[in-house]
Amino acid sequence: MRIVGSTFTGVIVLACLIAVSSAAARSGAGDAGQTAARYPNGIAVLGHSGATGENSDPSAPPRHEARENSWATGTNPAVKSLYLRLLALNPRIKGHNFNLAQGGANVLRLYKQATIAVPKLSPRPDLFVIQIMDNDVRCDGSNTPKFQSTLVSVLKVLAKGPPNTRIFVVSQFGSPATYAASLTLAQRKQFGGGSGPCDFIDSAGDVIPERVANLESAIQRYEAALAAACKRVAICRYDGGAFSRIVDRAEYLSSDLNHFSIKGHAKAAAVAWEAMKQTGVIPRG
Repeated sequence: MRIVGSTFTGVIVLACLIAVSSAAARSGAGDAGQTAARYPNGIAVLGHSGATGENSDPSAPPRHEARENSWATGTNPAVKSLYLRLLALNPRIKGHNFNLAQGGANVLRLYKQATIAVPKLSPRPDLFVIQIMDNDVRCDGSNTPKFQSTLVSVLKVLAKGPPNTRIFVVSQFGSPATYAASLTLAQRKQFGGGSGPCDFIDSAGDVIPERVANLESAIQRYEAALAAACKRVAICRYDGGAFSRIVDRAEYLSSDLNHFSIKGHAKAAAVAWEAMKQTGVIPRG
């Protein structure tokens, strides 16, 4: 999802992606785990519609979930998901790709995914990928403490898996500035016109720098919360802002301008794969 604007009360209604502060990026990787990095035998993704492939199939009706296109667990060769990359290196993972993500999910629903859906998986995955935050963000950041504490609870639930379990948490994809730059004027007008302090596109399709700064400041709090929560659980790894450093391009967007296209999922998979190597989720080789 993309954060394009907020109401005056600060509830984010669309998702864009921003870079975290360097301090948060450094702190997010967590302490070293007790076992060496290895290729997992099972992978599950939890979170929101960014991982469901929603609207990624241009021939399907609106809001269709094409989970085969998911950057995390999909089977479409054009995406080359994390699952397919792992399958090429560890045949034991075959068929053990689980997508528990849900459209509109916030951190409370993430907790339900972890506590209700995960125990039903067989075999239990030893790699959990989390993409969350978009639907929790408020412009004033007022719910950040609750967001962080709930995420810690989620991570602790997932950590009760096999001894070699790893958890990988991603930041958000791109930035407000590069997202806006990837849109045409007509597209910016489509989303612009809000009056809230984080509505950074006006009715004429122009970007409002002050509101971009407001939005970035707000979301950085949640990015820092992702990193801090991950640091609380030894087997968790944060991507260090890898997603948020991506420069948005029009080709990464689906027709609704709010989800990944197939190329967007492919880009996400490639960046996540490198981040997993850098943070020790999988071997660097």
